[in-house]
Amino acid sequence: MARASLIFRYQWRAFWRRVLRTGRVKFYLSVLALLGWITAGALPDRLSRAAGELAAGQTASMDRLLLVLCLLWLVVLGEHLNVSLSNDRLRRFPISVRSLLALKLSSLFLPPPVWLVTSVSAFGLSPLLSARHPLLGSLAALFFFALTIGVRVSVSQLLDIARRRRRLRFAAAAFGAAVLAVAALQHDAGPLSASLIAANPATLVTTIAVATTLSAIIVPAATLLVSGALVWSLLLWGFTRGLYDNAAEQTAHRATSIAWLPGRLGPLVQKEQRSIRTVLDFWVGLLPVLAAVALALSTSLSSTVRQTIFVIVCALNANVTLNCLGLDRPAGLTRYLILPIRGKDLFLAKNVGVTVLVTLQLTILVAIGAWQSGATQLGADIVVVTVLLLAHFAWGNVVSVFEPRRAEPHRFAPSADLLTSLMSVLIGSAPAVAVIVVLRSDSRATASAIAGIVLLSVFAYYSSLRLAGGSFERRIEFVSRRLG
Repeated sequence: MARASLIFRYQWRAFWRRVLRTGRVKFYLSVLALLGWITAGALPDRLSRAAGELAAGQTASMDRLLLVLCLLWLVVLGEHLNVSLSNDRLRRFPISVRSLLALKLSSLFLPPPVWLVTSVSAFGLSPLLSARHPLLGSLAALFFFALTIGVRVSVSQLLDIARRRRRLRFAAAAFGAAVLAVAALQHDAGPLSASLIAANPATLVTTIAVATTLSAIIVPAATLLVSGALVWSLLLWGFTRGLYDNAAEQTAHRATSIAWLPGRLGPLVQKEQRSIRTVLDFWVGLLPVLAAVALALSTSLSSTVRQTIFVIVCALNANVTLNCLGLDRPAGLTRYLILPIRGKDLFLAKNVGVTVLVTLQLTILVAIGAWQSGATQLGADIVVVTVLLLAHFAWGNVVSVFEPRRAEPHRFAPSADLLTSLMSVLIGSAPAVAVIVVLRSDSRATASAIAGIVLLSVFAYYSSLRLAGGSFERRIEFVSRRLG
């Protein structure tokens, strides 16, 4: 462990050198200011309410608070640190596997947002002091947070292993489908929120804290301990397998699998699709669609609600559109210098790849809207989605050249500074919001206004292709340094 601590000090220095070199300090300061302001405004009231309920033997507020903290841990641990923690580099360190794993887990706490979440989690334990068993409840909450971190790292490792094994991908997909099917069969006629609250794993912690008998403590405590043992075993197995797994990818299959898309840009489009499918933003954007579909099965969604969900989905995918050419590393950008294509063709391929996947996200919701509201609303929904994609791509193409950032598989796409991110969401969503507002009005100029917005969006997108493509050809060395 002494050698692991020494390596960690060098990782610390490497992390902050890269933060200062890439200008990511602005992003961290913006995130800390925003989250700190939200925490200072909302946390004290939630803590006092949860403390009062725990003193009376009630756990609803504390359950929700622990669940929110759990989700925060899952989000902040998704950042790529850009330090030497890849498997091929870790194998070179002359220390044991457990020390390497400890090094990797400790490196998760390098970014400042993790410091803030750690502090908030520590303050979040204060209501447990008012419970019947404050010490047991606090220990259970700490174990619950550690379990959350273990699950996050284990899932990331398994996804990385599954990326190289088709059978494991199919097994994971089948297991997920089976879990969803069981959950759907057990879901009664009650509200969906009640089912989610009942499935909240944080109830194990609060049950221990307010238990009145020994038997009421043993069952949730045993559940936490067994879950921790399973997660730790899975974490150690996945880390060891990824560390020493030298299985080569099926390069011959990959070389032939890109030919199914037509045209000379087909291989580039499919490369972008493979990249985007591994970024977590894409899957998070699927959540509001699934929630809307579940709601649409029990009630009729209005066109305004449905089109607002389109805006939310594209806003959640904003970091994907701002990301420069998928998962490309600087060495990979050199191939674009020898290919017989222009810079605007590269961004067109990137946009087509994103369009295909985002369209797949929204297809079910568009089909439900057509079924519930008719062909007229189908046309309106298509116009809103088209304007959304054109506006987001127009802005994203320009930003991805002047502020390039590289995504990492199984992590969230890196964000720009707070101002750029807010401007991206605002500029990308404004034309579609204007279309929604115009559709709700009964003006005679509705068709003309919508046609004008569509034409402006098309013009902005075409201009962004030419501007971003030409700038990329001139600034490829700058882009390579920023993606390094």
